[in-house]
Amino acid sequence: MRLSRDSIAAIVATAAFLLVVSLGFWRTRGPSSQRLFRADEKRVQNLYQLANEINRQYKERNQQLPEGLSDLQKTRFADPITRKPPVYSPKPPSSYTLCATFAVNSPKNDSNETFVFWTHPAGAKCFEFDAKGQMVPQAPYSYY
Repeated sequence: MRLSRDSIAAIVATAAFLLVVSLGFWRTRGPSSQRLFRADEKRVQNLYQLANEINRQYKERNQQLPEGLSDLQKTRFADPITRKPPVYSPKPPSSYTLCATFAVNSPKNDSNETFVFWTHPAGAKCFEFDAKGQMVPQAPYSYY
């Protein structure tokens, strides 16, 4: 049986399509991995926004750190998957930590040193802040 030119073109096109789709899944690690990555992006963004809010409260309350997170903050900045609030630990006079549990390692982004502060492993990670004049480092995920 001899294959026609159209049959060969169809086979080549199908093989190319399957190769491109396979490489796409390999490169992005599939939809389930992307969901974990996006949840970690949301965790970082939440910590960034919460740290800015705590710094603002510190300045408004005569250089006093809040004793704990408000119910609104616990809800607004809750983990996108588990719905648990971030762990806040004040260390008077002006230092505090915010902790979260991440699903995957942060992406390697050697080209932009701006976001190095937010590098995290999979698992629990605490970030240290100082409300006395220190700016909160910009979070790398600004589209939330």
